[in-house]
Amino acid sequence: MRTKLLTMDDSYIREFDAIVLESKDNYVILDKTGFYPESGGQPSDTGFLNGIKVLQVTKKDEIKHILEKNEFKENDIVHGTIDWDKRYKHCRMHSAQHLLSAIVFDKYNAVSVGNQLGYDKSRIDLHPFKPDKEILDDITKDFNNLIDKALEVTIRNVKREEMMKVISERNSMIFNKLPKSIEEVRVIEIKDFDKIPCAGTHVKNTREIGYINILSTENKGKDITRLTFELK
Repeated sequence: MRTKLLTMDDSYIREFDAIVLESKDNYVILDKTGFYPESGGQPSDTGFLNGIKVLQVTKKDEIKHILEKNEFKENDIVHGTIDWDKRYKHCRMHSAQHLLSAIVFDKYNAVSVGNQLGYDKSRIDLHPFKPDKEILDDITKDFNNLIDKALEVTIRNVKREEMMKVISERNSMIFNKLPKSIEEVRVIEIKDFDKIPCAGTHVKNTREIGYINILSTENKGKDITRLTFELK
């Protein structure tokens, strides 16, 4: 992949300059980008390149910036601006999903088997999990207590071998799912609470997330419950 992802080092990046490596049809490929590409249940950023609207950013063989109209040619220098309101909401939602997953695993031994983040609400699929109102109230209380604790959230790249020596039993299962070829892991750590591999964007402190409101639960079969939530 030719494009350097600036969000891997800085979830708060709002503007950047880059060079067009390739321009075709309705998309461009850049040498670097501050846009987060759609992946891992997190929607892509939107924004502008030299005033032209970026509708979506995809990540397959290459990171493609899908444009409202394409007026660029190879070697053009572009200035990118991120829709910060959308980015920041996704940061809050993604960090919230990590908190929620950790709480449910620690207290109810259920794992996250899927998630989809959104702007107004997000969902997470948990297995095996069949919560009643008391359990949901308990989760909400624990989550909001962690918000009040204002725990630091950090991002760092760690050697896989080093991480496996200190990781908790819960998170070791997640790390073990990574391909053996990956020797260095990008780790999101919520201080004294959670440590997990992730390539998404996150807040710097749990107080930025806001309180959770669980909107609904849905039985998806095979002991899977879909929990939909919003942040206040």
